[in-house]
Amino acid sequence: MTRAVIKIGLLLILAYASLLCPHVLAGPFKATAVAERTDPFVGEPFVFQIQVEGSESPDQPDLSHVTDFIVEFKGGRQNSSRSVTIVNGRMMQDVREGYFFAYQLTPKREGRLIIPSINVTAEGRTTITNPVIINAQKAVESDDFKLTLKLSKDQCYVGEPVILTVTWYIGKDVNGFNFTLPLLNNKDLDFINPAFDTQSGKKLYRIPLGDGEVIGEKGRARVGQKEFATITFEKILIPKKSGEISIEPATVSCSALYGYERRRNMFDDDFFSDFFNDDFFGRARRGVYRTVVVSSNTLILNVSDLPLDGRPDNFAGHIGQYQITATATPTDVNVGDPITLTITLSGSDYLDSVKLPLLDQQPGLAKDFKIPNEMATGEVKGNTKVFTQTIRALRADVKEIPPIELSYFDIKSKSYGIARSEPIPLTVKETRMITAKDAEGRVQDVAQGSEIETWGQGIAFNYEDMGVIENQPLGPVSWFKSRWWATMVLFLPVLYILLLTIAVTIRRRNADPLKVRARKAYRSLTGSLKNAGRSSSPTESCNIILDAFRTYLGDRLFMNKGAVTFNDVKDKLLSEGVTQQALERLKTIFESCEAGRYAGGAGIQDAESMVEEGNKLAQELEDSLK
Repeated sequence: MTRAVIKIGLLLILAYASLLCPHVLAGPFKATAVAERTDPFVGEPFVFQIQVEGSESPDQPDLSHVTDFIVEFKGGRQNSSRSVTIVNGRMMQDVREGYFFAYQLTPKREGRLIIPSINVTAEGRTTITNPVIINAQKAVESDDFKLTLKLSKDQCYVGEPVILTVTWYIGKDVNGFNFTLPLLNNKDLDFINPAFDTQSGKKLYRIPLGDGEVIGEKGRARVGQKEFATITFEKILIPKKSGEISIEPATVSCSALYGYERRRNMFDDDFFSDFFNDDFFGRARRGVYRTVVVSSNTLILNVSDLPLDGRPDNFAGHIGQYQITATATPTDVNVGDPITLTITLSGSDYLDSVKLPLLDQQPGLAKDFKIPNEMATGEVKGNTKVFTQTIRALRADVKEIPPIELSYFDIKSKSYGIARSEPIPLTVKETRMITAKDAEGRVQDVAQGSEIETWGQGIAFNYEDMGVIENQPLGPVSWFKSRWWATMVLFLPVLYILLLTIAVTIRRRNADPLKVRARKAYRSLTGSLKNAGRSSSPTESCNIILDAFRTYLGDRLFMNKGAVTFNDVKDKLLSEGVTQQALERLKTIFESCEAGRYAGGAGIQDAESMVEEGNKLAQELEDSLK
């Protein structure tokens, strides 16, 4: 009887809630492709969107099969709407979930081009977009504008830097422009922007190009009988493989001034027309602009493999003439103590992409020293690149850090050479192992065995008489007399609306997984630091602290947390308002934890202090990054 009554009550509650709860209407999952324009010039970029309905977090589509266009992803964002209507007491919620992806497409050739259907997926569902037809027009020929490409050399070796110079000749006033350089999509090349002296007094411009920007220099030049203003910028090309590299034409599109037209006046009377057409102050004219797309010449770069004759076994692809120096501190250490080895490279014009040779492949270094697997990225300082690495002597008979070698190929002499640093004398002493007795002093013997006492009084039971059972009849009348029942009837709609609001808020907050990780980063960091404080060994504490800060900085700065080093994040942290003092403390934590990790805990005296410092620094970083 009682169970039946309870079931009836639950059914009544569900029926009542269904009358008040809104019915959700959600649209189907589909995607539509839309082009800003369908008749662009060759080399003229236009906006292309994929508009998704039925999902707020679709996967980014793959456009690798769109081969007739240069494709540049410009981002995406949610495009959702929600509305609630009440008809005859029934609440209806209309949910339109949406998202759109934005791209910049640039036609590579003239003619009828097709943007094919594109697959879009979200939460296991898949749909395709409609194809879009683009009629690309030939670039306009104009004597007022020219665009040229020039290479510093048309033959080079793999890894040899080549300068590409782009010059735009401008013969008319322009209002906005956009460069397109298809070469930037070539996976067989690395690209570097040359350094600029901003104090030279020259007129410089930041020019968007691809996913980044270049620095253009304004000048003047004469071509034939015509004077032009010019904008020139450079890109450093570094070939990664041999063969013939075809450099397709670059384009620049602009809005050029081709004349003026008089503004229409508001009077039809001839007297007023003549009067206002006099244009006393030059305000009756407005410029007439026309879109112009200028194409450049094509180039061929022939890339040769480096010769095999005379190539050293440890050659790592360095091109040019190099010098190498090394310093170390401290030089009077115990076995396992950290030694900071600083290696400085110079001689090459472009050091940004230069990497340090693997230290574990250096003759004599790997057998006498413990070398970490993670290599320093290096920092360019003027005409040098400085690498800092921590090493540790393995034995007391180690007397020096041997010369560090760097093999290179000299382009001028077309031969291989080896640059060597000077050996660094060391004094290494034995390290005595500290036992538990040394640390705790006298250890007393503990008596073996223990007595087990039996609680002989047994288990005491509590007894009640039958007077506690009273006749309590249940029925519909008693339900409605109950305050508890009335409260539940009113509470359910309020609870539903509250839960719906919370669910919508959580969904919006979790729509961007990168932002979700960023919000949780600080809590994860403090939790890891607590674990580090409870760790049983200094080495494990160092590992936990170092990994925790790397994960935190990777999530907070939207970087790959597995490759985060102090040098990777310091500039970004400075730009976010982190103080120089906090950066120095962060650097100390990185260096101390790396020292503890690679020396089995040697040199780490107080892990608790490091955890405490980590918590203070974590709070300061979080306050700056909010």
